[in-house]
Amino acid sequence: MKYPIFSTSNVIDVTKPPYNADNTGKTDCTKVLQQAINDCLQGYIDALCAMREKLLELYKKQGGNIYLGAEAGRVIDGKVYMTAPKEVPPVKIIYFPNGEYLVSDTVCYTFDDLVAPQLPGYDCELCRNVHLLGESKEKTVIRLADHSKGFEKGTGKPVISFNRKSTEDKETTNCAQLNTLEDITVDCGQGNEGAIGVLYASSNCGRIENVRIQGCGLYGILYDYGSEGCFNDIEIIGFDYGIKTGHTSPCVFDNIELSKNKIAGVLSKNGNLNFQKANFGELPALQLKKSENGRYYFTDRSVTVIGEMEGNSIYFEKENPFLNSQSIPKNERSQNFDDWVCVDAFGAIGDGKTDSTTAIQKAMNSGKSVILFGQGTYVINRTVKIPASVQTVDFMYASIQIGYSLLIGEMEGLFDICEDSEKPFFAEHFSPGEDFSGFFRMFKHSSQRTVVLKDLGIAASLYFNTVGGSDVYFDNCFTHTNHYAQDAGLHRDGYVPVFCKVIPVELHSQKAYGRNLNIERGEVELLNDASELMIDGYKVEGPGELVKTVNGGKTQLNLFNAAWWGNKIEDNAIFEIHNSEIDVTGGNIFCYPENDRYCTAFLVDNDKNKRIS
Repeated sequence: MKYPIFSTSNVIDVTKPPYNADNTGKTDCTKVLQQAINDCLQGYIDALCAMREKLLELYKKQGGNIYLGAEAGRVIDGKVYMTAPKEVPPVKIIYFPNGEYLVSDTVCYTFDDLVAPQLPGYDCELCRNVHLLGESKEKTVIRLADHSKGFEKGTGKPVISFNRKSTEDKETTNCAQLNTLEDITVDCGQGNEGAIGVLYASSNCGRIENVRIQGCGLYGILYDYGSEGCFNDIEIIGFDYGIKTGHTSPCVFDNIELSKNKIAGVLSKNGNLNFQKANFGELPALQLKKSENGRYYFTDRSVTVIGEMEGNSIYFEKENPFLNSQSIPKNERSQNFDDWVCVDAFGAIGDGKTDSTTAIQKAMNSGKSVILFGQGTYVINRTVKIPASVQTVDFMYASIQIGYSLLIGEMEGLFDICEDSEKPFFAEHFSPGEDFSGFFRMFKHSSQRTVVLKDLGIAASLYFNTVGGSDVYFDNCFTHTNHYAQDAGLHRDGYVPVFCKVIPVELHSQKAYGRNLNIERGEVELLNDASELMIDGYKVEGPGELVKTVNGGKTQLNLFNAAWWGNKIEDNAIFEIHNSEIDVTGGNIFCYPENDRYCTAFLVDNDKNKRIS
């Protein structure tokens, strides 16, 4: 991916000052690349410190325990607990132009104090919104020098790491979120038998895409506790194992080449892995360890599995599938930068104060096909219409603050995809803070245009449609809705609802496909009304029904994981079905404390073609 010059406010080009990284492969770039990541994460340390002081000040004034929402934090007996700052600092993309970047140590942040004080016993690194983007996989190479110190056989040391304190044997965080590695080759060099190509961490949603990892070492990719996401268009060459993992939340692997490794494609314990298109060649696809709840799904029925099968379940795509497999459309955005424009060019200001609604609407109406956001937080007070001329809205990980009329639900959606077009509409790269919340949906779909939502992580309802007959794709999306009724202090007739009544995802008479779809805390997480829905890799947290399927809808889930911390909800079912059909392949329910989260698995009014596997 390449960005035009006007977007550089939120893109760090590592070859430019103050970093001046050498991309000729002659000079060691380790320290300047570490500094670039440090600079991107410094805002989180500053925000944590500011939030800690605010919480302690409120605690002293109030004279007792306080709670400002799950993300904003709480103070209990004088001790501060937070999982993230409420206000997200400006996010930047670390961009590597084509060339070779020589390193001799792990490329990662170096902070010791990037820790969110969460719960006793947790050591949570707040390593979120780390975005490493190359210009092209073929020509952008981060290469470990041959025979580098510390990468000897048995060391298990990563070349690129998204979590400094994690190791092969130590899991440390569930505070990472929407970390990405794209369009890059990672070369582990020669004589580095203890190397790990990438130690990856990303909670709820994250992505490694269009990446080659090659050389020698233990694993091409290591990811573990708290990591979910999409791994697509990846080659891993020359390692003992292509991938090592051990976490129960779903991850989807699509178009993965693992055939040229030594022992097996994947080494796993407690994994929840969905392989859509994966080439293992003559290698075993999986080497398994004894597990409590490992779940593995393959579209290729010819793969082989070795190791300990106890506690593991293997599933294959059915010979006569309930619904046909889906492929997410590729975004063929114009590479002519004359077709691109930033909302700032029309007067939008990401200062968290200025109403930028009119300016953003002008950008949408400009006739340009690619609309970018700049750096910071943009205030939007009314619904923004997206016309047929717009093919991509790239939020560039900017944040949005919602005006009051949207906040209380007087308007149906923040963005309205309102005009038909033969070309799909793509919305990408959005991860705001908890202030982005309210009784609204982010996207209203009022046309028959195909829509692709990619790499979006929000604390509000994500999507609904008012016109049937369209296709919608959810590619690595996270949405949760329950916090904000209390966190935002919203009152309707003096009543603060326990659960948000706005359903996070609603589908009405359309076709939908999800790849790593993560929905949390809705009373009903997803409504399938007369639609055809397939999800590969579905994660849910919260007390709500995973899917409610009505009016002749068809739902197919290929691996899911549902988790809930709390007591049983009366009259609650995992799936609700009315005159509809459902097929579920592989699932895991986790509750803490140990009790039944649901009263029943299926709440049905008939058994019409209901399929369970």
